[in-house]
Amino acid sequence: MIAKPFDLTDAVTYHTGTFPPPRLDYEALLGPLEDAAASLARYDAKMSGMVNSELFLAPLRRQDAITSSRIEGTISTIEELYRIEAEEDAGSADPYREARNDDIETFLYSRALRNAQQALAEGMPLGEHLIRTAHQQLLSSGRGARKRPGSYKVEQNYIGDERRGRIHYVPIAPEQLAPAMAELVHYINHGTMRPLIRTAIAHVEFEALHPFEDGNGRIGRMLITLMLWKLGVLHQPNFFVSGYFETHKDEYIERMRRVSAGGDWTGWVTFFLRAMHAQATVNIQTADAIFHLHGAMRERFREALNSQYHDQALDFVFASPIFRNDRFVERSGMPASSARALSRRLVETGLLHTIEPASGRRAAMYAFDPLLDLLKVWPTLDRRAPLRYDRTLTYSQQE
Repeated sequence: MIAKPFDLTDAVTYHTGTFPPPRLDYEALLGPLEDAAASLARYDAKMSGMVNSELFLAPLRRQDAITSSRIEGTISTIEELYRIEAEEDAGSADPYREARNDDIETFLYSRALRNAQQALAEGMPLGEHLIRTAHQQLLSSGRGARKRPGSYKVEQNYIGDERRGRIHYVPIAPEQLAPAMAELVHYINHGTMRPLIRTAIAHVEFEALHPFEDGNGRIGRMLITLMLWKLGVLHQPNFFVSGYFETHKDEYIERMRRVSAGGDWTGWVTFFLRAMHAQATVNIQTADAIFHLHGAMRERFREALNSQYHDQALDFVFASPIFRNDRFVERSGMPASSARALSRRLVETGLLHTIEPASGRRAAMYAFDPLLDLLKVWPTLDRRAPLRYDRTLTYSQQE
């Protein structure tokens, strides 16, 4: 977002009076809609059928936080995100003390999405209060704390290339925002179009309104996940689409821009449905890879620990692949003496490595590299070939 206007020669302005679109080319949308619906149904069945599916959903959620933030130019890593979470979980008075601004922003996105999902599950309506609360949490610390967290914009904002001084898009004016947001929320909850199409149109409308001073892209992508659940496309509010949007970022932006430039709602919806289809397939493959790693590690933990508690230890490190040892002792579901002995054994066998040794009252911090390594390499893999995990803790692919 650009704080003040520069060159407006090629700028596209908000499509006043044309939301929601009066008509779409449903013949053009039929094929993409069927593909997207089928892929999402497979994803939903896969995740609903997994025992303790949160073990496999949580890494997808973290990946999405990193990718969604990267679209906005915020660069973070899966290790840094988990490390901040470990510090917060350990009760640190300042979990951001050693974190970069980019890592803080990615962590806040992950937490805001998780909290929004929980609020919906507890019955909060998908409305402006939830949207503004998520925004307040997203910008609660770091650079965003100075950009009116939880409050709508009061000055005109712009989207473009600040370095070159060019404006590409002019969102709705602040004085017109309140009724437009009310109309958007009504459409989200009471529109008559098919749920996937309604989600596509709501997403592009939110981005076109650009209601906040900062954080609009990340909140807009959160809304996709939340809508898919609330509208009954998924049984859980856990679908993550930022990967496709990042890979096709130029088309993502241009398709949204064409909605305002020439009313090409159908072109945008077609792109969105393709994204849902492709990302559902990738999410299934990622969850499968994590699932197979969990199975391989179960045998490794059984051999290494020779304890009745090997499953509890395994599930803990999958849920928190970076953690302080006192939390492992307190929350792993085993006697404290056993937990301390087993964490030492996991370090000795190389299944955990020490990030920080114990110091004074601060417990040691450990990392479970097999899962972290998988999450790092997965975005670069050729997903046509299955992922192989061997006993030397390395990954490979075979055709």
